[in-house]
Amino acid sequence: MTAMPLPERQPTFRRYRVVTISEHRGAELEATYGLSDGVDGSLDQFQYAGAGDADLSMRGATVEGTRTGRMRHRRDHIVFWIGDGTATLTPESGETLTAVPGRPMMLSGSVAYDFTADTRKVTMLHVSEALLRRCLAARGVVLRGPLVFDEQPDGIASLRDLQAELRRSTPDLVNAEVTGAERALLDARVADAVVRTFPVRAAPSLASPSVSRAVDLMHLDARSPLTLEDLADASGLSIRGLQNAFSRDLDTTPTKYLRDLRLDGARRELEDGEASAVAEVARDWQFNHLGRFASAYGERFGERPSETLRRRRG
Repeated sequence: MTAMPLPERQPTFRRYRVVTISEHRGAELEATYGLSDGVDGSLDQFQYAGAGDADLSMRGATVEGTRTGRMRHRRDHIVFWIGDGTATLTPESGETLTAVPGRPMMLSGSVAYDFTADTRKVTMLHVSEALLRRCLAARGVVLRGPLVFDEQPDGIASLRDLQAELRRSTPDLVNAEVTGAERALLDARVADAVVRTFPVRAAPSLASPSVSRAVDLMHLDARSPLTLEDLADASGLSIRGLQNAFSRDLDTTPTKYLRDLRLDGARRELEDGEASAVAEVARDWQFNHLGRFASAYGERFGERPSETLRRRRG
């Protein structure tokens, strides 16, 4: 089954360029890569450039010197490969992995990694969680909780397919004139190659097409005031039919699935360190009653949202 393109949305194309000599990359890049603690090691110059939209972008860095550090949780999932030298990654609960020049590896956004790198050139493909979930849903796979992928490719054949897709698609990915439905289809095609290359770790729940359509809408528009009627319309079922389908396929309700999705999104923002206040994050994720938000957050994560924000700032 092939991935479905995302619906056309407002243009988000942008170009990236940073040139600096510092162990810090600036607030935006530190948040993007979870590097708020800085990068240790010798460093002569750091250059960073790229282009793409909010769902998928190609980026690259040229760095002099040996670096060590810790990448904390990030919004995007990142497929990366080094051009030369050596690099190692140690997931927060796993064995150390060694990067091989020219061979892509996957960094899941919800996983922290310790790293060492003695490589001059790194190329990165950033992919949003929403796009990856849409590609999985198009294949009948719906996952609850954060997406976590294997860091290593699933075999030589899938790796070659991904590399061929990237060679074919990169010129258009970084072209600002590729917009609308054409870019949505391009993004979906590349992201589909990613999910075919790197297996998800959680056991997949094979959901019906109706449930997959509702889940897809939730992941795309969780920040908007979605209603049960909106979800039922997307699924092609009645409200009662949708509730029954969620219970059968995912052992939950549409309302709880959406609430948990929003709570996960709010936690990512609080952990990013970019939020200025808990109330702002709560409103952004459609929690209009701050007390109920704090209670639901505490039940799901074992701490109050203010504690998450305070710890991240600390």
